[in-house]
Amino acid sequence: MDRRILRTRIIISEAFLKILPKKCFAEISVVNIAQQANINRSTFYAHFLDKEDLLENMVNEKFQLLEQLLAERNSHLGSVPSFNEPDPIFAVLFEHILEHDEFYRVMLLINPAGNFNIRLNEVIRETFFDRISQLDREQKVQVPLDILLDHISFSTIGMIHKWIADHKVCSPHHMALQLTRIALLGTYKAMGASV
Repeated sequence: MDRRILRTRIIISEAFLKILPKKCFAEISVVNIAQQANINRSTFYAHFLDKEDLLENMVNEKFQLLEQLLAERNSHLGSVPSFNEPDPIFAVLFEHILEHDEFYRVMLLINPAGNFNIRLNEVIRETFFDRISQLDREQKVQVPLDILLDHISFSTIGMIHKWIADHKVCSPHHMALQLTRIALLGTYKAMGASV
């Protein structure tokens, strides 16, 4: 993509993200976005059909980037992570979210796109399914696979949501390491209970 086109699309996206915390999605107009971006409406329409198209493009770009990062890390995994190093999947998730902080803050806490959480859940679920597929198949999954994947994905999204809401007090490395340790220990051992 031409550099000027890319730059204009970034300016429009950033303007939209600035408006979303202040106004509900239904009330935002293309005029609002154009004014915030300091462009005219025809420039907006040269890049996007409408605000829905803009939002969909922003979400798709972030998910494509996240999926690419996760696939790169996941392809090098052959064993279970160690207790003192974060699982690369968790590490990628928290690093990526920190790098794109404003986008994820708006999408997860304000949630203008009704299906954003569902799509994020699917990305996490699919990534862990790929991980399980790479493991030694002689080892049987101890609980039904659907329940296991739902537990991993929903608990991970819950922790991401809380981390963002708490203004990311802990580093991405710390968060990824704690989720790795909980996964390795299991809930009861992590609580200190003997199993």
